Amino acid sequence: MQVQVQEALVNWAEFNRQKWKCQVQLKRFQAPNSDAYCESIFFLNQQGKLYLPPLNFYHPVEFSPTPTNKSYRILRQWNDVADVMLRDMIKNGSDVDFVLPPEITDIRPWIWAGFQISVQYTYKIEFPYKPEELDSLIVRKIKKANSEGYVVEKTDNFEDIHQCLVETETRKGFQHQLSISDMKLAKNLLGEESFRSYVCYSKEGVPVSANIILVLNKKCALGWVLGTKQAYLSHGVTQQLIDFSFKDLSSDGIGGFDFCGANIPSVSEAKSPWGGKLTPYYLVRKQGIKELFRTGREWINFMKKHGGQ
Repeated sequence: MQVQVQEALVNWAEFNRQKWKCQVQLKRFQAPNSDAYCESIFFLNQQGKLYLPPLNFYHPVEFSPTPTNKSYRILRQWNDVADVMLRDMIKNGSDVDFVLPPEITDIRPWIWAGFQISVQYTYKIEFPYKPEELDSLIVRKIKKANSEGYVVEKTDNFEDIHQCLVETETRKGFQHQLSISDMKLAKNLLGEESFRSYVCYSKEGVPVSANIILVLNKKCALGWVLGTKQAYLSHGVTQQLIDFSFKDLSSDGIGGFDFCGANIPSVSEAKSPWGGKLTPYYLVRKQGIKELFRTGREWINFMKKHGGQ
């Protein structure tokens, strides 16, 4: 069956194929006797098993029901399509979580199939963007950056962006694994509309904060990478940068923004004042032999302790 995954997702799959040397499969799942379908990208490691490459937050999954205003019909269609999808996942095998995007809220097909389920959280903002509804602390920081002469530009100066990312990596002790050539590759593949990069500059022209946002569909943009130089953290430049990017996305008709994670207390604290809705997303994993044995032992121990009560 012909795959009709959106062009931006096809280009994103190609970036991952080249960057991480992984296999990509563009998938279309359709239940028998129905026009409802689901499209996804499966990333496969060197062993041909499902995995999620670095710099990806979710496995792309797009569900397209048939036109209907009956919620029970949509649920039935989703359950039928999800069943086809999870059977393919079982066939591919996996020792890692398959991360469903926040838009997929009904994970019962995986529960019924005996998958392990876990939940994480992100913040999502709906556009049009409303700066007047921001936390007062965010507003004060934006005003501080403006008063000190910092300005934000939408730019493809990847050398400036890389400076900000590298200093953040050094300060926090991790690596984005994103080189200047990687950024250029992603921009060339995705284009202006889907790959958006912003830099905040001091009045002397020094790059002090930068971020890149992906727009793989018009419904919701994804916060990909962000970095700020330590000497400028207290000047409000990160907040000014985000504010500028939100206004740019909103003016172009993008439906919203996903901060892509809020699972560490400090990260959640930094993202929550932007007024986004705390939103769960689900990780599903096929139970292997070890997991089945562990579950069995836990059940036996439970029954020994509570079975006679």
